[in-house]
Amino acid sequence: MVLIAYHTRSLIRAAARRATYEPKTAFYGEGMLPMNSNHIDPDTERAIRYFLNLIADRYDITGAILYGSRARRTHRADSDADVAVLLKGEHQRFLTTKLEMADIAFDVLLQTGILISPLPIWLDEWEHPETYSNPLLLHNINREGVRL
Repeated sequence: MVLIAYHTRSLIRAAARRATYEPKTAFYGEGMLPMNSNHIDPDTERAIRYFLNLIADRYDITGAILYGSRARRTHRADSDADVAVLLKGEHQRFLTTKLEMADIAFDVLLQTGILISPLPIWLDEWEHPETYSNPLLLHNINREGVRL
C-alpha cells in the first residue's frame, strides 16, 4: 500500500513537471570532472545530468560515479543507471536519503526513459571504505566506475 502511494505521488509530481521540463546544462560540483561522452552513451549522460541538477539543491554533492552495466557499456535499453552520489557534510539517515533520491530518479525516468539507481555515499565513507557497510561495493565502484 505504501509503495503504491509512493509511486502515485511521484507520478502526479512528474506530470506537473512534464510541462515545464527543460534540460539544464551539466551540473559540475566542486571536485567533479566533466562527463566523458566516450564512456557514457548520450541518453545515459542526459538522464544523469538531469538527475544531478534536480538533487543539487537538496544535497551537498562532491561527486558522482556511474558504475554497473552502463559504465561497462554492457547494458540493455531497459537497464538502470547505477550512480554513486558522493556527499559531504553531516551524515543523514541512509534509507531516507536513498528514498528521497529514488523519488527524484523516478521523475527522471518519466522524463528520459532511463531509471537512475542512486547510491548515496558520504565522503568520509568513500575515503575510508572499511567503515562502509559493504566495502567491496565501494572498491568495485572505484575500479569500474566512470567519474562524472
